This record gives sequence, C-alpha cells and structure tokens, in this order.
Amino acid sequence: MGKFIRFILQTIGALTILGALMGMGILVFAGYWMNVNDTPTKADYIIPLAGDGHRTLKAIELYREGYAPTILLSNAKKYPPKPLKKLHWKMGYPNYTREEYYDLLLPLLGAEKANIASFGNGHISTVEEAEALRFFLNGTTPKLLIVTSPYHARRAKMIFEEILPECEIAVTVTNIGAFETQWWKDQISAQNLIMEFAKTMHYMLGGVFRSTDLPA
Repeated sequence: MGKFIRFILQTIGALTILGALMGMGILVFAGYWMNVNDTPTKADYIIPLAGDGHRTLKAIELYREGYAPTILLSNAKKYPPKPLKKLHWKMGYPNYTREEYYDLLLPLLGAEKANIASFGNGHISTVEEAEALRFFLNGTTPKLLIVTSPYHARRAKMIFEEILPECEIAVTVTNIGAFETQWWKDQISAQNLIMEFAKTMHYMLGGVFRSTDLPA
C-alpha cells in the first residue's frame, strides 16, 4: 500500500513539474506568437479599434497615405467620468464631444476632409466590436484594414477573421504598446503580454465579455 501511495505522489509530482515546464515554454514562445503586424494594403475601410487613441492617430496616418477612402470608428461603451476627470473639467481641461474632438484633431493631422463613419452602440469587448461591425456591413464583404495596439493584434485578428470570414482582413499596429519577443526582460512588455495572453486564452476557451454582463 505504501509503495502504491508513493507511486501516486511521485506521478503527481512529475506531472506538476512537467506542467510547469510546459507552461513556461508556452509563455516564452508567446512573445513570438503574439507578434502580429500585417503589411498595410488597400482597403475599403480603415478601422481603429476602441480602447486607445493612438489607434485613431495611426488610422488617420494610413488614410493620408491613401490606404482607404473611409475611417470607420467604433462606438464602444462610454463609461461615466471618474472623479479625477470631473476635477480636470473644473480646472479648465477641455470636455469635447466626439464631433468637436475630431473637428479639432483632423486639421492638425492634415486630414480635415477625411470621410468618417461609425458603427456599434456601447460594445465592451473585441468580440462585441466585431459583431457590431458585421451588423453594420449588412452582408457586404469589403476589405478591412484594422488598426490596433501591438499587444492586442493576435487576438483581434483571430476574432475578426472568425466573425467576418468572408472579408479580407489585415491587422496593422501602432508604435505605442510594442513589446519585446523576450518580454520577461522588460517590465512594460511583461505587463502587456501576460495580460493580453490571458485574454487570448480566455477567448480561445470560449470566454466572451458582453455588455449584457454589466449592471443596468
């Protein structure tokens, strides 16, 4: 009986070590696997995904270079302002509407005549964002040039290709948010990659965050 218990414990220990080694190997490789940056190609829409304003700046740059005639903005959920934001407004910080913001931003970037459209209504995740775009496209299959942050590109490409399989999709990234393939040597790279790798695994296992999950 003692030998059997010892064998079970040794087996569990060996499997634990093997699992840890496999997990470490996957994380080491993740820096290469997560690195997606398609060469921009001519498209019907340039789509900066919600979540980081630098994506919009990159989209405008691509528009000026002639990659697509229209920038398609994502109407993600707008959360109530936090107390610090309200204090900033009292201090005189600008509180622009989206229309006012783009009226000021586009001329600064030499794109005052840019054709801007939008899609969606309060989505909170990349899956909902892709679904909102599918609804907007209404069965058409345009070429899409999606702009996102480097750490988000792998998951974004997976999601949009799954939800819009008939569309030709390229995913290009901003210069902000880049990570090293040897991510463990850089603090910011490590933070970005580990968080996004967890989100990617969550998606691959069937997990999706939806606006219906939020309290009314």
